[in-house]
Amino acid sequence: MKENRYLQEKTLKYNRLWEKKEMSDLRDGRKRWEKLELPVVFYHTTFVENAIHILQGEKIIANRGYSICQSKNGFVSLSDRITNGIIEFFGNVTFEFDAMSLYEKNKLIAPRDYGISEDDIKRYDELPFFENEWIVPEELKFNLKDINKVLLITNKDFREPAFDDIIPLLQSKGTEYTFLSEKWLSDNILSDTTRYFFRIENWEKFKNEGVIQAV
Repeated sequence: MKENRYLQEKTLKYNRLWEKKEMSDLRDGRKRWEKLELPVVFYHTTFVENAIHILQGEKIIANRGYSICQSKNGFVSLSDRITNGIIEFFGNVTFEFDAMSLYEKNKLIAPRDYGISEDDIKRYDELPFFENEWIVPEELKFNLKDINKVLLITNKDFREPAFDDIIPLLQSKGTEYTFLSEKWLSDNILSDTTRYFFRIENWEKFKNEGVIQAV
């Protein structure tokens, strides 16, 4: 009996120490994230039909559901801003996630790197309009608390009644949603090249600092 009690106390003490370490690592990670000006939010844009399944399953599986893009690249696509081009290409429902909370559950999230050097100005035109893209392989895990809100993007061809199938589900889940006209979104014609290199550079710093601290 005494031996069992001793083991239980040791296990409890170990668990408490481990929880404290996890909380400390989490705080340190958030501080580094904010210091390097990494995204406050991540967006995932999709079609209404897909959004319903995403909410029900609380996960996003790569290349599952309806998409204009027929390429099966095995990645879930995120972005750190929304443009007209993203809406035109990916759909009219945008999930806004707390970026750090999402990263904590999906440590393989990373900005898409197109392998273009900052000095290679001639190749800047190769960056697509969704050059603010982040990716995670195969599957993105989340829970409802990670969602700040869901944006329902309207335009002249896609008015509020088009979202009638998803609104009851959002309400039943207690998930905040709002309608947003596409006209308020930024255009994708302007280059985001500077921001692209800033993102890549700071992400490398974040990952390298994490390795150093772990050692």
